[in-house]
Parts: sequence; structure tokens; C-alpha cells
Amino acid sequence: MTAAPASSTVIFDFDGTLFNLPVDWTTLRAELGVAPDAKIGDELQRWLDEGDDEHLGMVSKHELEAVRAGGFTAGSPAGFTALKGRCNLAVLTRNTRDSVFAALGEHAEGVLVVGREDVRRLKPDPEGVHTILAHFGADPATAVLVGDTYHDVRSARDAGLLSVIVRNPLLKYAPEGADFYLDDLTTDVLDLVGPLPSNRQSD
Repeated sequence: MTAAPASSTVIFDFDGTLFNLPVDWTTLRAELGVAPDAKIGDELQRWLDEGDDEHLGMVSKHELEAVRAGGFTAGSPAGFTALKGRCNLAVLTRNTRDSVFAALGEHAEGVLVVGREDVRRLKPDPEGVHTILAHFGADPATAVLVGDTYHDVRSARDAGLLSVIVRNPLLKYAPEGADFYLDDLTTDVLDLVGPLPSNRQSD
């Protein structure tokens, strides 16, 4: 296995990675007038393309309401904040920026947050990653994206970053193809700013 270069920029996904946001998607789908099996990510992209602020606003309202019932994932925010001052630190999410700030509170201080209102194309499109790298003037070869779904793996891959998956117990399985896997943010989190062996799996 070849060791990866140290990461000067660490980008985190939000929901499922740093914070569990328990949006009532069944109720929200009904309010939005979309099919019960509709993929919300696809609908969000469509509403962004159409400039549909009404539907986007309804989703944002539910997200903010869900913050009160949500909570940090295992090892977060301690593992997240341990990286402050050691690297460029950012959050990239398909949620609204306000929900990230509401959930993370003081832990978001000094962190670049890029939400769905900041991009034209949502993950798995790499636009948000490119936005963050451009902000920091960072090289993708020394950056890593930490998430919990295949959207994160694909976004990282398409932008030329390493991908790190934090196993999410709320999901049936962890996506394949990531460069690195963590059981939670209490394990090996500081390795994100050091060499990351390709395809290493934590115990």
C-alpha cells in the first residue's frame, strides 16, 4: 500500500457524518407534493435548477426544526474540532448552511461551510469541493473528503481527493470504493492530517 500525502484540507459531510439530522421525510414529502419514494436529493437539484425557492424553503424549515431533535455522531464534535488549527477545515453539505450552524453551534467557528445555497450542483457533483479548494487555494492532492455515503466517495473521486468513510450505523452498509474507513470520529481522526494508507480499513 502506498502512503498518501499529508492532508492540508479536510472537508466533512454534515448529516450522518458530524450530526444526525432526523428530518421526517415522510411528512415532508407529503407537504412537498412529491412521491413517497422520490429521492429528495434529486428533487433538491431540480428545485435549484428551477430556482424554486418555495420548495427549497420548505425543506430548509424542516431541517432547522430537526436540529432540536438531532445530535452529534459518535466522536463528534471532539474529533472534528481536534483538527482545528492543524489544517483547513470545511463542511460540504446538501443541507442548508443555516442548519449546519444551528447544529454545530460554537464548533462551527472558523470553519468554512458550503451548503446547497452556495452551489449550482449538489453532491455527488464535485462543484462544492472545487469551491472549497479554491477558497483555500488548496491542492486536491493534499485534501480529503470525510463522509458516510457514496455521494461523498464519488464527489471526492471526481475532484481528485482521497475519500474517507465514517461508518454510519443508521445506514445498511458503508459505500464501497473509499480510500479509508473509520468506525467513528473517535478513531484515527488525526490521521486525516497525516499519511493515509490507500484502502486501509480500521479495526
